[in-house]
Amino acid sequence: MEEIIRHIHIEMLQAHCDAQSHIDDYMFLTERLENVFPENRNVKLEVFLMLYCEEGEVKLELNNVARHLQANDLLISLPNTIIGQVMASPNHKVKVFCFSNRFIQRLTQTQKYSWKSICYIQENPIKHFGENRNETFHQYLKLIEDKIQTPPDKYQKEILLHIASAFYGEMVAETTRKSIEKEKQGYHTPVKQPDFIFKQFMEALTADNGKHRTLTYYADLFCYSPKYLSRIVKQISGKNALTLIHENAIEHIIPELRHSNKSIKEISVDFEFPNVSFFAQYVKKILRNDTYGISQQQSREKIAKQIYINPKATANPRCCFFIFIRYPFYNQTNTYPYSQKLKHQEKIA
Repeated sequence: MEEIIRHIHIEMLQAHCDAQSHIDDYMFLTERLENVFPENRNVKLEVFLMLYCEEGEVKLELNNVARHLQANDLLISLPNTIIGQVMASPNHKVKVFCFSNRFIQRLTQTQKYSWKSICYIQENPIKHFGENRNETFHQYLKLIEDKIQTPPDKYQKEILLHIASAFYGEMVAETTRKSIEKEKQGYHTPVKQPDFIFKQFMEALTADNGKHRTLTYYADLFCYSPKYLSRIVKQISGKNALTLIHENAIEHIIPELRHSNKSIKEISVDFEFPNVSFFAQYVKKILRNDTYGISQQQSREKIAKQIYINPKATANPRCCFFIFIRYPFYNQTNTYPYSQKLKHQEKIA
């Protein structure tokens, strides 16, 4: 295949989003293939992609294997997949969904059949919808499109998040049913050693709930060297093992900071941090490093927007290190940066 010239991730799609497309922090939707796939060039996905062919035909190569989509066909492609040679008939009509890795991670915390679903998708990336399933699929599409077109308000992103979650879950549930049916029929896919090791690692990682944040812990768990485990994880996922460990930890920490009435000290103890200060430094460090290649100025602005006081977590008023992670769909009512909070408390006093 030709040299890879583009990595497809949410930040890149944000830069190339046109007026006919929708983009936010976790989902990209477009009806134009060229917004994702440059003509006659190859791309490497860093997102979970769904390509739905409503009319006409689409041909492409998925990891060097030719694929052909016709009307009512859905292509599901996992991160770290190479797609190239994308061609479409003149009358084609498509919808392309891209979901960010973090969005998928929040939805795929350890489930009994999640690995089987992934294996099935890898082997059977194209699904044809019958009349009944096609109607359900279009209902999700209409919900998403209607919400995108309504005037934005403080609830829009959160509503879209839940609709997209249900939409994604519907697709994965369907592939899970298919994979279980094949297994009952006696069809078993041979699992390679690297895939098995990665499966072990991911299941242990999500079951851990973010309490252990070192590569050595997981390497010792399976009696591998940290270097060997890191190489296998990088080979399968395209990401460093330590990056996945930190991303998993922060995805478990964020809901506690957003919704829990616990004090920061209680949350830090739950996640087995030695003290509150170390906990705060860890969260800020992960956010600081998670800048996806943007400039230092943009990075500082991003961190400033993400670090907030959580009014519900102020059990100890003498502790000045209360932090709150603001996601785009969070309602910021009565939430203050620390300096503003002090002024607010002075007014109340």
